[in-house]
Amino acid sequence: MKKIAFIASLLICGFITLDAQNEMQALRYSQYNPFGTARYAAQGGAIGALGGDLSSIVVNPAGLGFYRSSEYSFSPTFYWANTSSDFMGSVVDDSQLKFAVGSLGMVSAKTSDRKSGIVGVAYSVGYNTLVNFNNRTTVRGINNNSSLLDDFTWHANADPDNLSPYYEQLSFDAFLTPYDSDVGAYWHDMQVDGYGQQLNRTSEQSGYIGEYSLAGAINFSNLLYFGASLGIHAVRFYEEIYHTESDYNDHVLDFDSFEFREYNSTKGWGYTMRAGIIIRPIQLLRIGASFQMPTYYRLTDEKYTDLSSYWDSSSGLEDTQESSPNGVYDYQLRSPFRANANISVILSKLATFSGGYEYVDYGSARLDAYDYKFFDENDAIRHEMKAAHNIKFGTEFRLNSLYLRGGTQYLMSPFSDNLNNADQWIFGGGLGFRTQGAFFDISYTHSSRTDVYGMYAYRPSSNEVSINQVNNNNLMVTLGFKF
Repeated sequence: MKKIAFIASLLICGFITLDAQNEMQALRYSQYNPFGTARYAAQGGAIGALGGDLSSIVVNPAGLGFYRSSEYSFSPTFYWANTSSDFMGSVVDDSQLKFAVGSLGMVSAKTSDRKSGIVGVAYSVGYNTLVNFNNRTTVRGINNNSSLLDDFTWHANADPDNLSPYYEQLSFDAFLTPYDSDVGAYWHDMQVDGYGQQLNRTSEQSGYIGEYSLAGAINFSNLLYFGASLGIHAVRFYEEIYHTESDYNDHVLDFDSFEFREYNSTKGWGYTMRAGIIIRPIQLLRIGASFQMPTYYRLTDEKYTDLSSYWDSSSGLEDTQESSPNGVYDYQLRSPFRANANISVILSKLATFSGGYEYVDYGSARLDAYDYKFFDENDAIRHEMKAAHNIKFGTEFRLNSLYLRGGTQYLMSPFSDNLNNADQWIFGGGLGFRTQGAFFDISYTHSSRTDVYGMYAYRPSSNEVSINQVNNNNLMVTLGFKF
């Protein structure tokens, strides 16, 4: 039962549905948008058919077949997120700045003078950041509606013989949710004296999903391009939640405040494969398609919580600090299959116009473990998630050695209901400068979305939430050398 209690406590305390938790665990590692290179980012990721870029590895590996020379490239990026939370009419702004590696790799290309058959081959070894989890949210306000202790009491009353060592047991041991033997129920002081406490909550997330990849491509007669890649995914996710409630107007008998901390982490590895094709029927047109098999992850979650209670000096109660055991759980995740279709129009050496479509069925993700089969969680994934149809557009204009770029992406919400309208637009632009032996690209992308941030459930199917406006910004530079 302790292991099942730990599984049930796995949650993402950020972008969540109103009564879904474990399906969000699957979504967190299934929904990604590669950082790639500055050229890729500036054009909205719509270069799947254009090729000739290191980011082809994670979009359409057939694009490596357009390389005529070998190169090294490195793409450092500065990522900052601004979050504005609205809770009970109280608005709080928070932000976080992080440095990351968007991509790093090498492409080795060989060409021949033949006019038909295999006229070129290329292979690549590289790294791409697929997801950046860095974000910080601060919520503050007077809560006249509920308390985190409501979450603890209704879970305790639902199964009084199996209190979670991460939540209900801590609050009971800290004297915050005592048991009333006369009525046979757990309770807390604010249920008696009324709510209106000052709530402060900070959630800080960090980590990434990065792909180490090996890819190759073949050029047939400058007409057909085939490519494939093998990707090894590294998952690192860390979350720290700090939640406090205080009786700032001293209307709750004996109670002064409590502090609750929760630490979650996920580490693991996964593998996937891609295959793609690009057709160039005429010089100015390129049409591509690629497929990515589901990614199979082996993950380890760790959890730790602590709770401190503080009492009025006249109460006769001692301040108490309680800690949970360290929880560790191993499980597997199969993320969705992906399919891409792309097209590019090349107007001599003046301009390119590219578009892309991506299909991802988030409802096909599945959780599994040796000793627990996640039947309920997988049913929730099947019903709460849906297939997403993502669209990308990008353009590039050339002025001698200078390149001007712009693009946009539309990422459809993965949720099947209308409560979480998580559609997202990403806008980008950038510049590039290329010589015979080196190149320098810079890009800036911006996206904005509205998140429903669920803090806790004060009764079944009723979460206390804040509405968060999240603005993500990414400044990337790519440095490359040809050889």
